[in-house]
Amino acid sequence: MLARHKRVPVDVKNWTVHRLPIGRGLRWPVAAILLPPLIKRLYDLRPFDILRAHSLRFIGPAALAARRRYGLDVPIVAHHHHLDAGWLNPLIERKVIEGSDRVITVSEFSRRQLIDELGIGSERIDVVPNGIDERFAPGADSRALRERYGMGDRQVVLFLGGLKTRKNLPFLLDVWRRVATLRPRATLLIAGTGPAAGELHRRARQLDLVGRVVFAGRVSEQEKVGYYNLADIFVFPSSLEGFGLAVGEAMSCGLPVVTSDRGALPELVRDRHGGFVCRGNHLDDFSGALMMLLDDANLRRTFGSYNRQLVERCYRWGLAAARVHAIYDDLLARRRAAVAH
Repeated sequence: MLARHKRVPVDVKNWTVHRLPIGRGLRWPVAAILLPPLIKRLYDLRPFDILRAHSLRFIGPAALAARRRYGLDVPIVAHHHHLDAGWLNPLIERKVIEGSDRVITVSEFSRRQLIDELGIGSERIDVVPNGIDERFAPGADSRALRERYGMGDRQVVLFLGGLKTRKNLPFLLDVWRRVATLRPRATLLIAGTGPAAGELHRRARQLDLVGRVVFAGRVSEQEKVGYYNLADIFVFPSSLEGFGLAVGEAMSCGLPVVTSDRGALPELVRDRHGGFVCRGNHLDDFSGALMMLLDDANLRRTFGSYNRQLVERCYRWGLAAARVHAIYDDLLARRRAAVAH
């Protein structure tokens, strides 16, 4: 079940997408009221074996309400990414987890969050890391992008993601002010949009980084691979990530990574094997790591090759899907055994 505006791949077999009569802007309290009868209607049309709630807050309460109100005899599997700070977490997220049969989360960090902050028993939570699509690979032609931004033969350090507070981008500009002074042939390319865009443009001007930082704006899914292949290094100073999908995509494209030690990022990036995991908001760590990689092409290749192999081994969607399928099978088998007894 998806809202009208949600995009989906067109080449997936054995699924049916039911479009909800809603578009953008639906708030989670409204979803808890609007969605339960729609879930019941779909169950009447074709009874399902598992009800998967994609998010604890947005879909979770609606899934629990539908099962309770209409007596739907189906297990609920909730999917979780990370907890943002908020006083509602114990009132909503914890209640949804307690009412769900299983919870799948994307990293050990997000699992620990649930245990430590909400007091959830570890036996209720399964960790299944996100997958990285195989289209993220080295070798894509990025000459047109290099010409678009006037990069010439300059070295490029890329950030790609939402321009929002938790991405810690004002700090990245402070780091780049130091790097750009000492490595004038390098450019920082910031790709993405978000509520912090205007402030970041102003901050770059204040730091005299015009021409040393390029803001690319919105990047489509189709263009992403080209941006990763344009870059020499990927940098990601985020202060909170439940997984770090953009980091994984960059790694899959064979890039070395400089990232913070916050959230799940240290699980994804192997420090001094695939890049550098730096202390959050530590200027010396970040600037030193970036300059070391800018100066050493062999180190960039070594780290990038390690990252590519790591993603191939551990973070493809096929691996994630098989693990989720096994969890579903186990859940249904336990329910059948309980009914038999």
